[in-house]
Amino acid sequence: MNRICVFIITLLLTITTVSAKMSREDSLMSILPTKSGVQKISVYDEIIAEREWDSNVDTTLAICDEWIAYAMKLGNITDEENARTRKLTVLYNNEKWEQLIEEAKIQRAWMEKNNLWNSFYKSWRDIVEGHSYLRHPQTALREAQMLKDHATAHDNLLGRALAYQQMGIIYDNIDHEESAKAFEQCVALMQTGTEDLTIANELIGAYFYLCQELDQMKNYERELEVCNLWKKHMDDTKERDGKSYAKNDVHYLEYHLWRASALIGKKDYEQAHQELEAAEDLNKNIEDQYLKYQTLVHSAQLALAEGNLQKAMEYSDQFEPMMNIDDWAVANLLRGEILMQSGHYRDAAQLFRKMYEQKDSIFSKDVRIQLDEFNTLFKLDEIKMKSQLERSRFIIGIIALVVVVLLLFIYFRHRAAQRLKTAHEQLLTAHNDLEKINKNLVVANARAEESSRMKSNFIRQISHEIRTPLNVLSGFTQILTTPGMQLDDDTKLDINKRITDNTERITGLVNRMLDLSDSNSQTVIECHDDVTPIQIAELAAEDAQMNQARHIDFILTKGENADTMTLHTNERQAIKALFQLLDNARKFTKKGFVYLIVKASAEGATFTVEDTGIGVPAYEAQRIFDEFVQLDEYYDGTGIGLAVARSIARRLGGDIVIDTSYTGGARFIMTLPKE
Repeated sequence: MNRICVFIITLLLTITTVSAKMSREDSLMSILPTKSGVQKISVYDEIIAEREWDSNVDTTLAICDEWIAYAMKLGNITDEENARTRKLTVLYNNEKWEQLIEEAKIQRAWMEKNNLWNSFYKSWRDIVEGHSYLRHPQTALREAQMLKDHATAHDNLLGRALAYQQMGIIYDNIDHEESAKAFEQCVALMQTGTEDLTIANELIGAYFYLCQELDQMKNYERELEVCNLWKKHMDDTKERDGKSYAKNDVHYLEYHLWRASALIGKKDYEQAHQELEAAEDLNKNIEDQYLKYQTLVHSAQLALAEGNLQKAMEYSDQFEPMMNIDDWAVANLLRGEILMQSGHYRDAAQLFRKMYEQKDSIFSKDVRIQLDEFNTLFKLDEIKMKSQLERSRFIIGIIALVVVVLLLFIYFRHRAAQRLKTAHEQLLTAHNDLEKINKNLVVANARAEESSRMKSNFIRQISHEIRTPLNVLSGFTQILTTPGMQLDDDTKLDINKRITDNTERITGLVNRMLDLSDSNSQTVIECHDDVTPIQIAELAAEDAQMNQARHIDFILTKGENADTMTLHTNERQAIKALFQLLDNARKFTKKGFVYLIVKASAEGATFTVEDTGIGVPAYEAQRIFDEFVQLDEYYDGTGIGLAVARSIARRLGGDIVIDTSYTGGARFIMTLPKE
């Protein structure tokens, strides 16, 4: 019922506002022919201000063209610049992205011709934003990079800052960790040029983007610092520019909302209430339904954080009539959380299902499928771990039952001293066993948590590595399929190389996942090759590109009969196992030596890989062969190479061990049987 009332009131207010707006537009259009010179320019300005958000875009654009032509006739460059800029604003506000890109290119050329560099770079920014909204991240990022390079070459502070701002937005859209850094660079640049009023005004928006990113990262301390800088800058701008900057109230309201969000994150609810009250006061003077909606969202978040579920639900009931289509995910997630905490699980489940069904982009589906595949693999390990924990709990239950029986036995036979002594000893033994099992459970639980963390890191890393080449392929596909696109031979060769490289990169990732699946296999590998140990060593070294690595000196040493004795084995799998050891040594030796020593004996062959790298602590000697283990996360890798290598060696009838007596780096020894 409340939602219906809110919707009706909003509809009535909208009708009233539209009626008043139409009346004012009609009045301005009627007096336009009677004006001339500066007065006519002023009327054009007012008309476009009324129609910037009008859905009748073609009519508004036609009025902009009239304005441009009239300003050109007067020979007033400043008024013509304003008219051209406002035309781009109309396209932006009405989300005409393809049209905006083409129009911005035209206006950018005109701005460059007239040396209007600030407007030139702002027009270029519109091109980048148009591609971002069209879901062309690679094209948008390329345009942003060209914008930065051009602005750097021309020593234009605003252009460089806008380029970093757009890079931050693009990175944020693709969940890239560089987004916050880009926004920080944008703000830092603009802070050095606030004497320019254009930069001073753009800095206000830059603070907004940075606060939004910091809030998503839950870096509330830094967010509050930026909010303080934001407010000081707005105060200084307002004092310097008087009342000519009409949007100050809007930006003050946005400042109060982000500050409130940071305070909620820090659980400072009292101050958060004060910030939201300030936002409510400003909302009274601002006819902006979106800002009213944002205030409701933050109010609902605060009520939820305080545990006032009824109040949070009342706020969320008012979301839908006010929010636009871009806000449905945030609003529904918040409402779903409120429903969950209120005990309305069925309603929450229906809402989340609806959200899931609305996520229909092809890329999201691809990522979800990849994650589902990974989860299928990892669920098997999780089930094993849970089964072990359940068995341990069962054993604890049995031991506890034994202890109870013993206690009852002691109670009834307490007069028999000898039996009491025996029962007491049994009780101590059971207690010790219980302690041992409890310690084992603690260790098992710690390993389970570590395994879960490493698996999560692996999923995140693989997902990111898959997404990056997919984005590259998507970007070049857009370029190649663009109608009328003419490319020279060098460009085609470059695109072909990049597509090939990224295809091979995806293939490598798939092979890595297949290796992970293969490492758990217990199947004996079929041996059908006759090969010498030195052949295996040389081919593995070639695959690992040991002689091409500039940061190490690689030395291959062969013992007696290493190049004459024949192993009956699987050549490809043996090379693969030794490759993992060599690749591991090359990766963890920043500068130094890597030795491969091959020896033959009557039983078979021994391959010793010794390096002068960071080494492996003795207490980690067995754990290093577990899946996903990375002793130093600052090095590249997924932590599955050694697990794969040992699995292959054992299934070939051999083994891989680490020599903990060696302290100059790491020494791994792989053995393969002769038959």
